[in-house]
Amino acid sequence: MDMKKTLGAIVAGFIVYSGTGYLIHEILLKSAYTATADLWRSEGDMHKRLWIMLLSQFIFIVGAVLIYQRGLEKKSWIGQGIRFGILLSAVAPVAGFMMNYVVIPVPHTLALHWILSGIGQMLVVALVIAGICQPKAD
Repeated sequence: MDMKKTLGAIVAGFIVYSGTGYLIHEILLKSAYTATADLWRSEGDMHKRLWIMLLSQFIFIVGAVLIYQRGLEKKSWIGQGIRFGILLSAVAPVAGFMMNYVVIPVPHTLALHWILSGIGQMLVVALVIAGICQPKAD
């Protein structure tokens, strides 16, 4: 395992994951959250707990990078990244947001937006990880 690539993938993956999360939840879905404001913590309460969200994102990315590296094959990094993104989508946003939909009384359209945007986010993150972790050509 190349430690430089591992650390680079973790840093880049965290930045991309956090950035796409901000884009999805603070910009694209902001009006949906405003319309369902009674379901969420206040903005101040969420900001106090932001460190927990950032820590969870960091833990997720570290795990994703290490899992990716364990399954790395000498094949196209793009194909492997897409495959890994699909697998990450199945275990993270798809399963997670389906469970959230059952527990939190959100409109089905918001749950669907969570799932679809989460799939896109996982594909982007996985491609970044795959691109950085790509083995050197022999």
